[in-house]
Amino acid sequence: MTLLDRALSSKNAVLAFGGIVALATAFTIFNSDTPLFPPVDDPTGDPATWSIDQLRRWLDLRNLHPSPTATREQLLERVRLNIRRPD
Repeated sequence: MTLLDRALSSKNAVLAFGGIVALATAFTIFNSDTPLFPPVDDPTGDPATWSIDQLRRWLDLRNLHPSPTATREQLLERVRLNIRRPD
């Protein structure tokens, strides 16, 4: 057996091992009890102190998709109009 024959036969073993690792990784990611990327909680406290990203996330979670060009003041006003205060 030449060196070329050995290299080609070992390539199959490397590919098989890589496939097994890829399948095990995919199974672990998609079939685990705890998600790989847990959902982000709602921001708490006064909306006036939230960042623009938090304002956008709060609106997105309620299907109130804000305009990509909306200013912070516009986002804050929309959150305040839609927030439900406990009675």
